[in-house]
Amino acid sequence: MIYIGICDDDREHQKLIADMVTKSLFSYDDVEFSCYDSGDQVIQAIEKEEMECELLLLDIRMPGRDGLQTAAYIREHGVDVDLIFVTAATEHVFDGYTYQAFSYLLKPLDYKKISGEMARYMELKQKGADCLHVQIGGKKVQIFLNRVKYFATEGRKIIVYQRGEEENLSFYAKMNDLQETLKDMDFLRAHQSYLVNARYVQSYTRTEMDVGGSLVPIARRYIETVRQRFADSWGGKK
Repeated sequence: MIYIGICDDDREHQKLIADMVTKSLFSYDDVEFSCYDSGDQVIQAIEKEEMECELLLLDIRMPGRDGLQTAAYIREHGVDVDLIFVTAATEHVFDGYTYQAFSYLLKPLDYKKISGEMARYMELKQKGADCLHVQIGGKKVQIFLNRVKYFATEGRKIIVYQRGEEENLSFYAKMNDLQETLKDMDFLRAHQSYLVNARYVQSYTRTEMDVGGSLVPIARRYIETVRQRFADSWGGKK
């Protein structure tokens, strides 16, 4: 599943974009959309920690906070979302570089163009993503690590808690072996039963951490490791 946001003040355009993107990505993955009528709605969703999008298709000319102001907010606050501008405003093409946009698509939309850009986006995303390959039900399954919030043990199984996924995957393995496999990735041992993706950690206390909206316990033996990991970004004070 890929989670895509569409920000456009015209709801007909929202539907048109969603239809084209769904058709474009049919052979890649299922898509779930979040639609926003303005840049202000996008920022409100970010501030409420309700935005799960991996990619945001963003119009520029909108009432209130426009697309460029919204993109500036996203980059200034380090929000982990890719951007594609979808707009009739030809004069802002070079602003796409300023806000590190993946692409800049002009209205009226052309299916061939949007399909080509979405295919390019997915191929680069999959090529650059770190993956974990595991056996589930006799089949080899690829887990994209940038979607994993944390791993937890349950008996002899390891449960995979992923961003935006309601159904969790599980496979047979030992947590120590998984930690060794991911030692060069940004995964952090917080507890004997938990291995956490550090990029999703929003805050922590001496006893628990907020990992993408889920509370994960911190064992006493690991608290110093947690402090050292976040010393640079949070000054080690939590």
